Amino acid sequence: MKTISALDLRAKVGQYLDEAAAGERIVVERAGQPLCALVPLADVERFDPAKRRERRLAALAELRRLARAYPPEPVDSAELIRRMRDERTRQIVVNARAEEMAGGTVPEERR
Repeated sequence: MKTISALDLRAKVGQYLDEAAAGERIVVERAGQPLCALVPLADVERFDPAKRRERRLAALAELRRLARAYPPEPVDSAELIRRMRDERTRQIVVNARAEEMAGGTVPEERR
């Protein structure tokens, strides 16, 4: 991104318009403060509020469609926690047996 002064823009407006049309983004400053920007037309279209709203609404519609196509399965929280604890217990037992077989010592609380 290029930064130029307002006076420089006034003197070379044609050059900077060509650069912006070619894809360069140019910030124009007055007294050291950003005043405006020259951007390619594609950038302006991308930030157009009406088009942004259209894209967002289309994305929401797609999310709704996917939610209908793949409804969530009902989950019993208690059963899920129970399964997770059982799996953790099994993994601890497997690890303890592997350590015993490898000749390592197993802490008392893991026996």
